[in-house]
Amino acid sequence: MRWFFLSICLFLGACVSPVVIDSQEGARLNQYRSYAFVEQNEDQPRALDDQRARSALKTALSEKGLSPVASGQADVHVRHFFKREQRYDGSVLQFGFGFSRNNVGVGTTTPVEGDITEEYKLVVQMVDPASNNVVWQATSRDRLYDEMSSERRSERIRKAVDEMFQRYPG
Repeated sequence: MRWFFLSICLFLGACVSPVVIDSQEGARLNQYRSYAFVEQNEDQPRALDDQRARSALKTALSEKGLSPVASGQADVHVRHFFKREQRYDGSVLQFGFGFSRNNVGVGTTTPVEGDITEEYKLVVQMVDPASNNVVWQATSRDRLYDEMSSERRSERIRKAVDEMFQRYPG
């Protein structure tokens, strides 16, 4: 019986999508044939993760039949960024003693200990240049951490982009 419940939990855990997809109602995403990247800030050099994401996006967009063109000629603009989140990892251990005589009690607590971890999620947006509205957005549930190796970061970004565009129509 224990194995049955364990297998059900594993099955349900596998059903959770590694990416969250949202699209504009009525958007005809399969009409786009060309794209251009939207520059976040052209004056600053691209960070390594930004370069990795752009490379993975070029491959995924090509596989979906979209071709890179100049920004003014693009059917759709592609914007990507890493959304920063902070997660608190810590524990609070509390314990106490109680006595029933004269309603006297003693309690003690330990100080809160923990660390704040910086995490980053990849977000990809497709923006219609005519309306300047986001028509499709994908957010990875997989997170990047500052302590990760270059190889692991590259693999996670590539995998996230692949999973995003498996669910892109076209």
